[in-house]
Amino acid sequence: NINFKPLKNNYYTYGSINRNRAMALETMVITKDKRTKDLAETIAKDLSSDQWMSTQTTAYSLLAMGKMVITNGGKGIKVSYNSNGKSHTINSSNALAQRVLNINEGSNTITLKNNYENLVYVRILSAGKLPLGKELAEQRGLSTNVSYKNLKGDKIDISKLKQGEDFVATVQITNSKNYSINDVALTQIFPSGWEIINTRFTDFGSSTTSQARFTDIRDDRVNFYFDLKQKETKTFNVMLNASYLGKYYLPGLQAEAMYDNTFFVRNKGQWIDVEK
Repeated sequence: NINFKPLKNNYYTYGSINRNRAMALETMVITKDKRTKDLAETIAKDLSSDQWMSTQTTAYSLLAMGKMVITNGGKGIKVSYNSNGKSHTINSSNALAQRVLNINEGSNTITLKNNYENLVYVRILSAGKLPLGKELAEQRGLSTNVSYKNLKGDKIDISKLKQGEDFVATVQITNSKNYSINDVALTQIFPSGWEIINTRFTDFGSSTTSQARFTDIRDDRVNFYFDLKQKETKTFNVMLNASYLGKYYLPGLQAEAMYDNTFFVRNKGQWIDVEK
């Protein structure tokens, strides 16, 4: 029986129906089960869909598909394509092939021809980075509030700070849904003109306070890892110093549930100055 049903304890084992299907496919490849093709097509459709998968599910699905390809063999790939007027050929004995396409600003065209009798699945992927200051703010399941205060507790404008000034960044993350979420990761990156005051290894104790289960302090960022109950808000404080003169960019913060794509928040960054 490969009609798997979701289990209540899947969350704690990082399991899923798709992961169980991948385990079944791996077994079918070994036992030469006749249902291998149909199950492989189901897993392939899930991998190529917009459906979110955990790292465990994705890894096992790819592992099982890879073992099936090795066992079944195949003719490889022989494809010719024309990208923006330039002709290219892919002739490979492997089951997978990847090529970089040079694109033009504006419209682009590509034409492909399969020169074998087998079936070839094609994906065209595009990726890029937005310019500084033009990040896309996004919010689903989580909300955030960021404020900056001096050591007296008064709010300050961080766009222009005096060199040597100490101040505190306070971040609040709220679970806006009606159920709890575990394994939330908050990443807060700071400009290179600021320094994180890390006193956790001194007699003064830690200057970074939070309600996180684990805090990772780096040279340019602080990572917090924590859980959130329904509608719960947690607060994180980091002490900073405006150390170096110049103009710098403060990236937006990002928080997400590591195993649930329905929880994510990211805000925009801004330019800041450190003056004499």
